[in-house]
Amino acid sequence: MNVSRKVSLIALLTAVSVATDYLLVGVPNVKLMDGLVFLGANLFGFEVGGSVAILSWLVYGTINPYGSATPGLLLVLMGSETTYALAGWGMRRLNLAVGSGMSRRVVLGFVGFVCAAIYDFITNVYTGIYFYAGPIWNRVVYSLIMGIPFSIIHEVSDFLVFMLVVPVLISAFTRLGSEVKVESVATH
Repeated sequence: MNVSRKVSLIALLTAVSVATDYLLVGVPNVKLMDGLVFLGANLFGFEVGGSVAILSWLVYGTINPYGSATPGLLLVLMGSETTYALAGWGMRRLNLAVGSGMSRRVVLGFVGFVCAAIYDFITNVYTGIYFYAGPIWNRVVYSLIMGIPFSIIHEVSDFLVFMLVVPVLISAFTRLGSEVKVESVATH
């Protein structure tokens, strides 16, 4: 894939990611960003998905209605978001997101759920270490416990987004085929 096409895809997916984050700002932990990062890596390679993850959080984490993330938290958010890019890229490399029907949707939903759990664990541990007082293990445990309601919402919403939205987007981009040049597994 040529550089201008790759940059265009990164810009498009990042713009849609950030726009939908702002659109859903009133619904905490329900975002399409995770699915779009996965989609970018699954169809176009880790470089595209990882770039969408980093750029989406750079914009949304800096210009956020709830306040800007600290530089350290922003790095953790961007790094944790690349979990979705790794999953998308890995599933493509292992040919795991193929086929159609309910089994594919459930697999994608499960992947979204697991990625959200990893993301939530990492970000909650960071939050406990850097934003709470007291012995470190108490801070981490407190943060993990306090984060449970938000984590559940995030994990369930990612399960649903990955089960219902991501397969539709994969099919739509794949149908465009030659126009967007969906990268083959062999080019990675």
